[in-house]
Amino acid sequence: MNLTYGVITVVGVLVAISLALIIADPDGAPESRAMVIPENKIAQIEKDLNQLSVNPSLLPSITNVGDALILEVEFRDDGGNVVDHVNYDIFATQNSNSILSDPASHRHPGKYPIHESSALDASLIQIQVVVQGLGHGDDIFGPKGIETTFTITPMVSAQTTTETVIKTADNSGTSMDCQADLDCYTPSIVTVSVGDVVTMLNSDSAAAMHSFTAGTVDGFTPSPSGTFDTGIMSADDSFEWIPESAGEIPYYCMLHTWMQGTIIVE
Repeated sequence: MNLTYGVITVVGVLVAISLALIIADPDGAPESRAMVIPENKIAQIEKDLNQLSVNPSLLPSITNVGDALILEVEFRDDGGNVVDHVNYDIFATQNSNSILSDPASHRHPGKYPIHESSALDASLIQIQVVVQGLGHGDDIFGPKGIETTFTITPMVSAQTTTETVIKTADNSGTSMDCQADLDCYTPSIVTVSVGDVVTMLNSDSAAAMHSFTAGTVDGFTPSPSGTFDTGIMSADDSFEWIPESAGEIPYYCMLHTWMQGTIIVE
């Protein structure tokens, strides 16, 4: 049995006994009398509880950026023994904003509260645990108002980087036929994620020079956006670009403006 649980139980039993009267059998004793309890017994137990150390520690299970912080609070005394029946408040902030507020929490054997915050960003998390005594209801003893602060740094979960290859179509620089079928670049429309690698390859078998230039074309008049530009690429030249933000990015060939494509970044 847990030390704290046992002490609290003893307090309850002693209080109950102190209020009870032992009535003797009328035929066997001349009068009733109350059981005598040492006056300092309950006071000593309460004193022991008030002096009991209650040290909180956090058991977080998820601290990834973009996820919620999920944690449990465990309490131990100075001897390393688990302390239960602990009443406590727990709060957490990030960037001075409240992401968790669970006052009046209670850790009971077999019933350990699981606390969950709102979604995390990459900044530090400040967590405050305030012990508010041991016991239940009106019978609360032990340390009260003891504050402990923790700091947690969220982790950035590993992301899998994928590569997308966009090629120039054969004979795309000598004929505008590919414009009608939207396959001057293959594929002409691709969807990628932020952080992915986009490889642009001049694979035209006619050995024509090409470019991948972000921007739009009005008739034959190009308007580069500056998002990326491979410059003039000879046969088999390649260029890598990594998108840093979401959006829809049109592009074209500065030598053959009928060659147009779109990269959608999510």
